[in-house]
Amino acid sequence: MTKIPRVNSYECARCALCTFALPEVFRMTPEGISEVYAPEKANKAAIQKVIDDCPVGAVHWYDDGN
Repeated sequence: MTKIPRVNSYECARCALCTFALPEVFRMTPEGISEVYAPEKANKAAIQKVIDDCPVGAVHWYDDGN
Protein backbone atom coordinates (compact mmCIF):
# COMPACT_ATOMS: atom_id res chain seq x y z
CA MET A 1 0.00 0.00 0.00
CA THR A 2 1.24 3.44 -0.90
CA LYS A 3 0.38 6.30 1.38
CA ILE A 4 0.25 9.80 -0.01
CA PRO A 5 -0.55 13.07 1.75
CA ARG A 6 -3.90 14.71 1.18
CA VAL A 7 -5.51 17.93 2.33
CA ASN A 8 -9.16 17.86 3.34
CA SER A 9 -10.41 21.01 1.63
CA TYR A 10 -13.39 21.27 3.98
CA GLU A 11 -11.12 21.31 7.03
CA CYS A 12 -8.34 23.52 5.61
CA ALA A 13 -8.04 26.78 7.58
CA ARG A 14 -6.23 28.48 4.69
CA CYS A 15 -3.30 29.36 6.94
CA ALA A 16 -0.74 28.19 4.32
CA LEU A 17 1.50 26.68 7.00
CA CYS A 18 2.04 23.58 4.87
CA THR A 19 2.96 25.63 1.80
CA PHE A 20 5.56 27.57 3.78
CA ALA A 21 6.98 24.38 5.31
CA LEU A 22 7.10 22.33 2.08
CA PRO A 23 6.46 24.52 -0.98
CA GLU A 24 7.80 21.74 -3.19
CA VAL A 25 4.87 19.53 -2.10
CA PHE A 26 2.00 21.86 -1.17
CA ARG A 27 0.54 24.91 -2.91
CA MET A 28 -2.48 27.14 -2.50
CA THR A 29 -5.33 26.92 -4.99
CA PRO A 30 -6.89 30.08 -6.44
CA GLU A 31 -9.64 29.59 -3.83
CA GLY A 32 -7.02 29.84 -1.07
CA ILE A 33 -7.10 26.18 -0.04
CA SER A 34 -3.97 24.08 0.28
CA GLU A 35 -3.44 21.13 -2.04
CA VAL A 36 -0.79 18.47 -2.58
CA TYR A 37 0.77 18.61 -6.03
CA ALA A 38 4.13 16.81 -5.79
CA PRO A 39 4.27 14.42 -2.81
CA GLU A 40 7.31 12.63 -4.23
CA LYS A 41 9.45 15.75 -3.73
CA ALA A 42 9.78 15.34 0.05
CA ASN A 43 10.51 12.48 2.37
CA LYS A 44 7.81 10.97 4.55
CA ALA A 45 9.31 12.42 7.74
CA ALA A 46 9.06 15.98 6.41
CA ILE A 47 5.48 15.40 5.30
CA GLN A 48 4.63 13.84 8.67
CA LYS A 49 5.91 17.00 10.39
CA VAL A 50 3.51 19.08 8.28
CA ILE A 51 0.69 16.67 9.19
CA ASP A 52 1.55 16.98 12.88
CA ASP A 53 1.84 20.78 12.69
CA CYS A 54 -1.41 21.47 10.80
CA PRO A 55 -3.47 23.51 13.29
CA VAL A 56 -6.79 22.01 12.20
CA GLY A 57 -5.68 18.50 11.23
CA ALA A 58 -6.60 18.95 7.58
CA VAL A 59 -3.48 17.22 6.24
CA HIS A 60 -3.40 13.45 6.56
CA TRP A 61 -2.11 10.27 4.94
CA TYR A 62 -4.31 8.63 2.34
CA ASP A 63 -3.94 5.02 1.24
CA ASP A 64 -4.13 4.99 -2.54
CA GLY A 65 -4.78 1.24 -2.64
CA ASN A 66 -1.50 0.22 -4.30
